[in-house]
Amino acid sequence: MIIYDLICAQGHGFEGWFDDAEEYEKQHRTGALTCPVCGAAEVHKVPSASHISLKRDAVVPDRQVRSRELLKRVQEHVERNYEDVGAKFAEEARKMHYGEREQRNIRGAATWSEFTELREEGIEVLPLPAKPVAKDKLN
Repeated sequence: MIIYDLICAQGHGFEGWFDDAEEYEKQHRTGALTCPVCGAAEVHKVPSASHISLKRDAVVPDRQVRSRELLKRVQEHVERNYEDVGAKFAEEARKMHYGEREQRNIRGAATWSEFTELREEGIEVLPLPAKPVAKDKLN
């Protein structure tokens, strides 16, 4: 049994349980895999904490805590190692893909429609949630 974290074109996240990776690919390819919230057939795998190992000696009592910690690490890595191109993300990604710009690590903002178009053009992109803004304590 294999479990994937999935997201649909509308942004609904959910888990998919499959006998193996081949079964996921078959369902994805044939359109049998749909979002349980809205029924959208455009569904993609997203990175999941359950598929990435943390240090062996780390004591992580709760999957949600582990997921938040992993997401924080990923966001910090991207912040340190990727150039922020802001709202020009889709434009810059296309220019790099088509050889108009030198390849480099970039990050920025894109609408779901832009993200979908980039994927349809064969441009590998990955949506990540925005890094939470630090809040002052309320009490």
